[in-house]
Amino acid sequence: MDMYQAAVLAALVFTVPGFLLGWVSGLKAPWAAAASLPVSFGVYGLAAWLLGQMGLRYDLASATVMWALLMVIALIWRGSFLVVGRKRARRWAARRPVGAPAAGEGTGRETANQVEAGALSASDPPLTGSTAAHDPDAATVVTLPAEDVTGAPSVGAPGASGAVAAGERRESFWRRWWTGDGRRGSLLDPVWLLPAAGVLTGMYLFISKGLGFFEEVPRGIENIFQGWDVHWHASVVRWIMDAGVADPTRMGELQNIETQAQMYYPTAWHAGTYLLVEILGVSPIAAINLSSIVLPGLALPLSVALIAWRMVGNRGLTAQIAAGIGAIAVFASPVLFWVGHYVGAWPYLAAVAVSGIVLALFMLVPYRPVAALAAALSLAGMIQLHPAAATIAVLAVALWWLFRLLWAPARKARTWGGRIGYRLRDLGLLAAAGLAGVVILLPQILSGAESTEEVASFSAEEDVTRAESWEKAFTMYTRHVDAFTEYDPTLLLWVAGIGAVALLVWRRNLWAPAFYLLSVWMTANSLKAFEQPWGDWLNIVGSLHYSTAHRLVMPVALFTFAAAGVGVAVLIRLISLAPVKKWATGSAVVSVVLALLAGWGTAAWATRDAVEEGAHWSITAPRLDGRMVSEVDLRAFDWLARQPHAYDGMIMGEPADGHGWMYAYNGLPSVMRHYLWPTSGRGSATDLLYWHADLLGVGNHGDPTQENNVDRAAEELGVNFYFLSPWSFWAFQEPNWAMLDGLWHAPGATAVYQDQNVTIFAVNDAFTDEELAQMRAPGNSPQPLPPVPTRGELGIAESPAEVDEPYFHRPTTPDQGGPNPIPTPGNPNLEQDPLEIPATRP
Repeated sequence: MDMYQAAVLAALVFTVPGFLLGWVSGLKAPWAAAASLPVSFGVYGLAAWLLGQMGLRYDLASATVMWALLMVIALIWRGSFLVVGRKRARRWAARRPVGAPAAGEGTGRETANQVEAGALSASDPPLTGSTAAHDPDAATVVTLPAEDVTGAPSVGAPGASGAVAAGERRESFWRRWWTGDGRRGSLLDPVWLLPAAGVLTGMYLFISKGLGFFEEVPRGIENIFQGWDVHWHASVVRWIMDAGVADPTRMGELQNIETQAQMYYPTAWHAGTYLLVEILGVSPIAAINLSSIVLPGLALPLSVALIAWRMVGNRGLTAQIAAGIGAIAVFASPVLFWVGHYVGAWPYLAAVAVSGIVLALFMLVPYRPVAALAAALSLAGMIQLHPAAATIAVLAVALWWLFRLLWAPARKARTWGGRIGYRLRDLGLLAAAGLAGVVILLPQILSGAESTEEVASFSAEEDVTRAESWEKAFTMYTRHVDAFTEYDPTLLLWVAGIGAVALLVWRRNLWAPAFYLLSVWMTANSLKAFEQPWGDWLNIVGSLHYSTAHRLVMPVALFTFAAAGVGVAVLIRLISLAPVKKWATGSAVVSVVLALLAGWGTAAWATRDAVEEGAHWSITAPRLDGRMVSEVDLRAFDWLARQPHAYDGMIMGEPADGHGWMYAYNGLPSVMRHYLWPTSGRGSATDLLYWHADLLGVGNHGDPTQENNVDRAAEELGVNFYFLSPWSFWAFQEPNWAMLDGLWHAPGATAVYQDQNVTIFAVNDAFTDEELAQMRAPGNSPQPLPPVPTRGELGIAESPAEVDEPYFHRPTTPDQGGPNPIPTPGNPNLEQDPLEIPATRP
């Protein structure tokens, strides 16, 4: 299948389930489309966990069943709002005096928040309040009758279903659609055109450019990423493919082969990516490469667009232009898509990329409570991609509530009691949606709580001054940005500054600048910790992001590019004389034309002048050097896959040399599925086979025929081969000479393959002499192998026919005990405490 066709299908896999679920639950189509990504991964993550707990296989069929069950819940949810909404609408209609204007009718006025929401609730009385006339975009704002929470007009409003007051004439659906009221919030609402144009352009730029770089690397979309974390992601997808287990609480079964010790790792990204394997028929490696480009490529433009939309806080032309421009401009951010891809933090990048969608969806909930289910699922999806990104949405929504919604609630009341009640209502709706998203993940959260200490232990402080830490945070010049030699944020920051001033002065927006400054502060703290108590307080959030500046700077970039979109939109509206009310129509036309030109210019700037060189480097550099898996390794993987017992037991090696990619590549059962060491104690089989491989077959107690605990470890763990491919991932990792050198001298192991820096050893006890001889046959190994001693050379030939036979030593006698036991941990005959025997973990 063509790579670009596969990308289109991948986009459908990542969006269609969430779109349909969001739409059925009560979101209008544009909002359902916007929420589709995090909601889809909410479905995949929940299905992965629940099916794993039930002992059922995770695959396309079972995931579809889980999605169908959630669709039923969404229908029930939606239906309950329809029933309650109609009952309350009849009640309010009965209480309204005959001849009195319907909700939102007669005054021609709505609050700015109601205009923003695009939907009111039939459970509330008629609304009056400040108009949007002070908004420079007021001429483009459509005023419509009050709606119930289902999106249908309230009883008494023109075109409403149900009882109508005497003397009122029901307006037809078609007339309401033609005048704009019926189109409001739907796919036919023209308010979405400019944002959609920008978002689709941004998506195209990311995905086409990202995939285009794969045409320059060996094996194209099948290329193996030469990095740390991607090895694990590929192994998880292969594990789902082989075992059908995608449960995040059962990842210990994959990582900890010997002990099966419990381990939590969020797997929504992997569960969604696996479906590409099944649907598209691609390999796990191709699937993760597609996801690494398509998922953030879809999410980042949409996220920045929605942040810009929420920053402006209405449906006006300024908000539309800001959303469209921001969605295109974000392509030029080194620290989001490009650096995020380069460091291999693909699920983390995906979670950050959807965070703007999640926070925007939560900001809809007070105005349309029916959106709470989709908001909860989107939060669950983001957390199951990577829990750290939840801090972005939670902090942003909390600041939005504190600095905006608390002062201008979603419903306007006339009495003090009503004013307090509506504020409590808004807070309750936000809290309920958030708690619902967390509660459905509670078993996973409790399981993963033990991992927080490990994450919090990371630190990436740099040797910088306090002023330099602030500068790096504000300019977003963190790790690896120096590779983007053409990156200059000066113009971006000036335009974003214009947007920030406009938000503060015109929109009285405090929440977005507050969140931005807090994010900058946390980034600066990760580069150089502040004095106490500030450093510790900031690190409460920062530690969840591994306390690394290149991660913490991502929300800074999201809000900077959104603010830049606002800045461009404000300049366009000022140039088009938007404040001149008599020029409203002409200003709108000129603004649209200028917006299209600005979008074209932004795309040209972003793709040609901002990050072109660095973007190319970030995709191709970790795929060209063969640092961990070279063509030599791949040939060895393919050779090993054809050998006897290759899939019947385990394959041991150095976890940091990249050989574990054999599992993702062709399913070879390596002990090491990640560069990190699995959970195992001193004296365990994994420990013995790693540190004491040179003792295979050396005997025990001075008797070369007796087995020792290293021999027993190989038998217990089922290790048939050793695969050596130096050197390690990090320069500070010391070579393990017990394997690299010791296996050549270990009597119980035999070299069966050698090609440049790759050597494969067979554990003699796992094979017959005939099988070992077959693997060592001339021409089978790319390079000649050293000869094996013959029985005649060793003086153990019992007949002339045995003189030239190669001798493959195996322990033939169980451990008989006695003096001089071999010095390994776990040896019951060893006088020295095994824990005192030095060994350093990789």
